[in-house]
Amino acid sequence: MARHIHALVVEDSTTTRKMTIAALKQAGLAEFTFVEAADGLEALEKFEPGKTQLVFIDLNMPRMGGLALIRELRKRHPGCPPAVMITGESDAKRLQEAMSEPGVAAFLLKPVDRDRLRTGLKTLVDSLPEAQGPCVVPHGECVPAGVQQVLAKACGLTLTPAPVDEAIRHGEVVLSMITLFGDLHWSLGLGFTRAAAGKIAARFAGSPEPLAGLDMGDAIGELTNIVAGRVKLALSARNVAVKFAFPTVISGTGLQLLTQRRLRDAVAYAHFDSPDGKLWTAVTVGLTGGVLL
Repeated sequence: MARHIHALVVEDSTTTRKMTIAALKQAGLAEFTFVEAADGLEALEKFEPGKTQLVFIDLNMPRMGGLALIRELRKRHPGCPPAVMITGESDAKRLQEAMSEPGVAAFLLKPVDRDRLRTGLKTLVDSLPEAQGPCVVPHGECVPAGVQQVLAKACGLTLTPAPVDEAIRHGEVVLSMITLFGDLHWSLGLGFTRAAAGKIAARFAGSPEPLAGLDMGDAIGELTNIVAGRVKLALSARNVAVKFAFPTVISGTGLQLLTQRRLRDAVAYAHFDSPDGKLWTAVTVGLTGGVLL
């Protein structure tokens, strides 16, 4: 079932507004519900906090232009959704100012083109958290499945899905983070209780004793690389192309994943029990700004 996106389209040209809406409907990225506004002041009245998920804003409008509108929305609404700036602006200084504005996720160049929208907006639309219900990260189920497969093959471990336990992350933990980027942008986390990390690292390295320090970090980092590779293959089978960077492994007490406020619900967790202790995965959705569509 296609996901649903509630969007606000702010454009003083009725023709461009209708063309934008038609192109979005034809792009097939989601089922959109649109609210229309002719300028920034009208948009402030029609913006629906907690419901509006994406805003399309013309850069140049009478009464209140696009940049002023974005700044006012962010001032009034801490969880303001990302904005796509619609523009035919040719002034380089003006464009640079707009591209540097926080909250602007992409630029839609006039005239509006359905195919450019489909290609350019896919990552942005997939990055949006669902408006209602629990967090659903598109393709996010590839991560816990990949972890189960890798630890079974590389460590001989069978993982049992477990309820999310917030208390685990407040103790002494080891967390490995790796970035996936391309058709989507994720920060993928693989977390362990400290005791579980040492034992699982030892299994992977073939050591008779639990590992610690740099040896443990090397083993957990390599496991994370293999998991990322498995996830990449699973995404490729869904026609989602990604690359991944090198992992970072840290250890400490009470580690937290901190995200932008508007993405606070876009973190998907999966927890597991194993013979060596508890572990979990976390997928944090990221957005890449400054994209020209």
